[in-house]
Amino acid sequence: MTNLACKTPLLLPENIQENAESLITKLYAAVDEKSTSRLGAFLADDLRFQLGNFDAVTGKSAVLEANENFFQIIDSMTHRIDGIWAQNEDIICKGEVHYKRLDQSELSLPFATILKMKSGLIQDYQVYVDVTPL
Repeated sequence: MTNLACKTPLLLPENIQENAESLITKLYAAVDEKSTSRLGAFLADDLRFQLGNFDAVTGKSAVLEANENFFQIIDSMTHRIDGIWAQNEDIICKGEVHYKRLDQSELSLPFATILKMKSGLIQDYQVYVDVTPL
Protein backbone atom coordinates (compact mmCIF):
# COMPACT_ATOMS: atom_id res chain seq x y z
CA MET A 1 0.00 0.00 0.00
CA THR A 2 1.35 3.43 -0.94
CA ASN A 3 1.76 5.99 1.83
CA LEU A 4 0.01 9.00 0.29
CA ALA A 5 0.99 11.26 3.19
CA CYS A 6 4.57 11.32 1.87
CA LYS A 7 3.58 12.29 -1.67
CA THR A 8 3.68 15.91 -2.80
CA PRO A 9 0.49 17.24 -4.40
CA LEU A 10 0.17 17.48 -8.15
CA LEU A 11 0.02 21.15 -9.07
CA LEU A 12 -3.24 21.74 -10.90
CA PRO A 13 -4.20 25.15 -12.34
CA GLU A 14 -7.25 25.62 -10.09
CA ASN A 15 -5.31 25.13 -6.85
CA ILE A 16 -1.72 25.89 -7.83
CA GLN A 17 -1.21 28.73 -5.33
CA GLU A 18 -2.65 26.71 -2.44
CA ASN A 19 -0.53 23.69 -3.40
CA ALA A 20 2.56 25.87 -3.79
CA GLU A 21 2.09 27.34 -0.31
CA SER A 22 1.61 23.86 1.16
CA LEU A 23 4.64 22.48 -0.66
CA ILE A 24 6.91 25.36 0.40
CA THR A 25 5.73 25.10 4.02
CA LYS A 26 6.39 21.34 4.13
CA LEU A 27 9.64 21.56 2.16
CA TYR A 28 11.17 24.18 4.46
CA ALA A 29 9.94 22.34 7.56
CA ALA A 30 11.98 19.34 6.36
CA VAL A 31 14.98 21.56 5.60
CA ASP A 32 14.76 23.33 8.97
CA GLU A 33 14.67 19.93 10.68
CA LYS A 34 17.77 19.00 8.65
CA SER A 35 15.91 15.85 7.61
CA THR A 36 17.23 14.45 4.35
CA SER A 37 14.70 11.61 4.54
CA ARG A 38 11.79 14.07 4.59
CA LEU A 39 13.49 16.29 2.00
CA GLY A 40 13.88 13.34 -0.34
CA ALA A 41 10.10 12.89 -0.57
CA PHE A 42 9.89 16.17 -2.52
CA LEU A 43 12.66 15.45 -5.04
CA ALA A 44 12.60 13.88 -8.50
CA ASP A 45 15.25 11.23 -9.08
CA ASP A 46 16.95 13.28 -11.80
CA LEU A 47 16.67 16.76 -10.30
CA ARG A 48 19.23 19.53 -10.50
CA PHE A 49 20.03 21.46 -7.29
CA GLN A 50 22.15 24.55 -6.76
CA LEU A 51 22.74 26.46 -3.53
CA GLY A 52 24.19 29.95 -3.95
CA ASN A 53 27.39 29.96 -5.95
CA PHE A 54 28.21 26.29 -5.26
CA ASP A 55 28.37 24.00 -8.27
CA ALA A 56 25.07 22.47 -9.34
CA VAL A 57 24.43 18.88 -8.20
CA THR A 58 22.40 16.42 -10.26
CA GLY A 59 20.54 13.34 -9.07
CA LYS A 60 18.49 12.76 -5.94
CA SER A 61 21.11 10.83 -3.95
CA ALA A 62 23.84 13.36 -4.76
CA VAL A 63 21.53 16.24 -3.79
CA LEU A 64 20.64 14.59 -0.48
CA GLU A 65 24.33 13.97 0.23
CA ALA A 66 25.15 17.63 -0.54
CA ASN A 67 22.37 18.76 1.81
CA GLU A 68 23.54 16.38 4.54
CA ASN A 69 27.06 17.82 4.22
CA PHE A 70 25.68 21.36 4.48
CA PHE A 71 23.51 20.44 7.47
CA GLN A 72 26.65 19.27 9.31
CA ILE A 73 28.32 22.70 9.15
CA ILE A 74 25.50 24.43 11.06
CA ASP A 75 23.76 23.80 14.36
CA SER A 76 20.31 24.80 13.13
CA MET A 77 18.38 27.01 10.72
CA THR A 78 14.92 28.49 10.47
CA HIS A 79 13.36 29.85 7.30
CA ARG A 80 10.81 32.66 7.36
CA ILE A 81 8.84 32.73 4.12
CA ASP A 82 7.75 36.24 3.08
CA GLY A 83 6.21 35.46 -0.29
CA ILE A 84 5.26 32.57 -2.55
CA TRP A 85 4.36 32.81 -6.23
CA ALA A 86 3.33 30.02 -8.57
CA GLN A 87 2.61 29.75 -12.27
CA ASN A 88 2.10 26.50 -14.10
CA GLU A 89 4.76 24.21 -12.60
CA ASP A 90 7.11 26.96 -11.42
CA ILE A 91 7.21 28.10 -7.78
CA ILE A 92 9.18 31.02 -6.38
CA CYS A 93 9.54 31.93 -2.74
CA LYS A 94 11.58 34.48 -0.84
CA GLY A 95 12.31 35.14 2.77
CA GLU A 96 14.98 35.11 5.41
CA VAL A 97 16.95 32.19 6.80
CA HIS A 98 18.27 32.37 10.36
CA TYR A 99 21.32 30.19 11.02
CA LYS A 100 22.84 29.13 14.30
CA ARG A 101 26.45 28.20 13.70
CA LEU A 102 28.24 25.37 15.48
CA ASP A 103 29.89 27.95 17.77
CA GLN A 104 26.32 29.11 18.67
CA SER A 105 26.73 32.52 17.00
CA GLU A 106 23.80 33.51 14.80
CA LEU A 107 23.29 35.01 11.37
CA SER A 108 20.27 35.89 9.22
CA LEU A 109 20.40 36.12 5.44
CA PRO A 110 17.87 36.87 2.69
CA PHE A 111 17.15 34.08 0.21
CA ALA A 112 15.00 33.26 -2.78
CA THR A 113 14.21 29.85 -4.22
CA ILE A 114 12.98 28.88 -7.67
CA LEU A 115 11.50 25.42 -8.09
CA LYS A 116 10.52 23.77 -11.34
CA MET A 117 8.07 20.95 -10.73
CA LYS A 118 7.47 17.84 -12.80
CA SER A 119 4.79 15.27 -11.95
CA GLY A 120 4.44 16.78 -8.46
CA LEU A 121 8.16 16.55 -7.62
CA ILE A 122 10.96 19.11 -7.68
CA GLN A 123 12.87 18.78 -10.97
CA ASP A 124 15.04 21.89 -10.61
CA TYR A 125 15.83 23.51 -7.22
CA GLN A 126 17.75 26.80 -7.30
CA VAL A 127 18.44 28.64 -4.03
CA TYR A 128 19.75 32.19 -4.25
CA VAL A 129 21.61 32.99 -1.04
CA ASP A 130 25.12 34.09 -0.14
CA VAL A 131 26.26 31.65 2.56
CA THR A 132 29.83 32.99 2.53
CA PRO A 133 29.40 34.51 6.04
CA LEU A 134 28.71 31.03 7.47
